[in-house]
Amino acid sequence: MPNIQRTVLSVLAFAIPTLLSVQISAFELDGSKWPTGETEFYVDMDGIAASGITWNAAFIAALNEWNDATSFNFILRKKNKDPCANDGFSSVDFTNDFCGSEFGENTLAVAVVSYEASILGGPSIVEADIVVNKGEEFNVFDGNLAQVGIEGWDFRRIALHELGHTIGLVHEPEARAIMAPYISNLDRLQPDDIAGAEKLYDGSINCPFTELAFGSRENTLDSSDCRVSELLPGSSDSSPIDLYRFSLTSSATIRLGMTSSTLDSVLLIADENLQVVAYDNKSANECNSSLTSFLRPGRYFLLANTFDKQVDPECEITGDYKITATLSSGSINPLGASNSLSGASVNATFSGGITSNNGLSFTNQFSPDASLNIVGRIDIDPAHVGQAGFVVIAAVVDQQILFLNDAGQFVDSAANPGVIIRASNKTLADIEEFTVVENLVPAAVGISEMLVDFYFGYGLNDNPNELYYHLAPLNLIVSP
Repeated sequence: MPNIQRTVLSVLAFAIPTLLSVQISAFELDGSKWPTGETEFYVDMDGIAASGITWNAAFIAALNEWNDATSFNFILRKKNKDPCANDGFSSVDFTNDFCGSEFGENTLAVAVVSYEASILGGPSIVEADIVVNKGEEFNVFDGNLAQVGIEGWDFRRIALHELGHTIGLVHEPEARAIMAPYISNLDRLQPDDIAGAEKLYDGSINCPFTELAFGSRENTLDSSDCRVSELLPGSSDSSPIDLYRFSLTSSATIRLGMTSSTLDSVLLIADENLQVVAYDNKSANECNSSLTSFLRPGRYFLLANTFDKQVDPECEITGDYKITATLSSGSINPLGASNSLSGASVNATFSGGITSNNGLSFTNQFSPDASLNIVGRIDIDPAHVGQAGFVVIAAVVDQQILFLNDAGQFVDSAANPGVIIRASNKTLADIEEFTVVENLVPAAVGISEMLVDFYFGYGLNDNPNELYYHLAPLNLIVSP
């Protein structure tokens, strides 16, 4: 867990070479990136090169090359803005000096990148401008730098290089790359440049994750876990981290607890771009952490983390922990990714919820005196709609699996090992909605405390041994 820092300014210059050499290595990152993988860029420069190509056309061509070759997205805005203004807008222009200071010796252009400290990983880029040295002679051409009859430096390849800085790439001193510190005969993006951008922006989650099961689960953070530096390339944070994914179709309040007798617990919630939206790095109670957050519809990750260096002598940076998670929302919510017994892909979605006020709100923790309705919904794979099939509803209590039969009763699966008991047989509609239990008052049946996970699934009569289901259970906690 890094320290929060103030906004900083990075200056990256593209220089005239004194010696050109090419070696094979890898792209270089410093951990900074745009949170959403895109930014607006303002381009409107006066002038035209000796080759007849305008500076605008050359710069836009460079911008489009990054767009076409990588997952990053520059949004072109054809309007002039001052790159020295520090106004929150990213822009480019020729200037007589470097924003009031002299350009360094042999400097062709400078990228000025503004950052905002992030809770996790490297800083976020919030503005990136390019200042081009008006005192140098530029042109627009392809191929070698030295050509008979062509004067000046190729502006397009300079723009390619500086745009690489604006998305978070730093100088690559060894690889064959546009991002080398010196201008060279390379005039297009190279595989190393593209690989660097993709490492930052291809949307891959570089650490394994599981679907979050609301309720409770136990796990461990230790040396075998993924590191923040693996999750967020370029980060220097070596702390271990576990990821749990969940989705919301309506706004919801999430209450989380991370408890441990030894582990210095850090709880975070991040959006699908891994930008932290809420966190708690220290509970008042020993090594624990707790967090309550109101979230809008979307996909999120719960991040169970600790520190990369011990900060509390009473708490370690490895150890066992327990996550407890409750959710309150105005509608039923998704139940994680879909799966099948055979491992075949399925285009179905599963949702569910538990309410004690006839659907005004849904949560997963109730008192024994509450009157509960448990409902589910399956959006059937379009390829299966209209076929003869069946619906399965299961409840898991401790290690016991109970199936709801067609008489509306839960029966122990141990009585018929290996048999999937059906809740109903039917021709599958595009949406199957059902009530699991209605008006259940736990105290009325002698239950004062209980933890149950519900699962829903369906199958086809043509292939009765296959079952399509969800990975994250619908959790019910009953406690006084």
